[in-house]
Amino acid sequence: MLVGHSFGGLIVKLYASTYPKDVAGLVLIDALSEGLRDAETPEQWATQRKLIEGDVKESLALYPALERIDVNRSFGQARAAPPLRSIPLIVLSADRGWGPQVPSMIAAGKLPSDVPEDFGYVTDAAQKKTQERLAKLVPNAKHITNTHSGHDIHKEQPQLVIDSIREVVEAVRNGRVALPNLQSGSSAFLR
Repeated sequence: MLVGHSFGGLIVKLYASTYPKDVAGLVLIDALSEGLRDAETPEQWATQRKLIEGDVKESLALYPALERIDVNRSFGQARAAPPLRSIPLIVLSADRGWGPQVPSMIAAGKLPSDVPEDFGYVTDAAQKKTQERLAKLVPNAKHITNTHSGHDIHKEQPQLVIDSIREVVEAVRNGRVALPNLQSGSSAFLR
């Protein structure tokens, strides 16, 4: 069973697709997906890619052999991978977006000054589409959208993540490839 957050979500999904006999279930926590590029214009993607890959000039000066993210190459690998087999899958999606945060992040120097102030809303719209696609990767996957959290769900709502992991583990232990239907009132976090 694998759990992945953000770029790690892309990696664990790729691993599960590439080595299907080694992975019995997945929990994707506001995972990055190759669909993000498709959900943005080329200009938006150029900005997004720069933000994902980060400014590593200072780090490269100190550590020339620094391993870096090549998001386009990673997306290409994800696209070339076989489809995910039917396994228990829970997708946790942030419900507090980047939109309102970006202007203050630019002002504080946390984001480059050339990032458009409305870019958080672009990211939010694209991420919503990709999260919906992730939740359709296998039949009966569970998509939890009411997480009361931003991108770092594992930090802001750790019990939700723990409960999701336990649910997938239980499904795997019981030999189920699909998650059971929820009974009324079983979780306050479901859409």
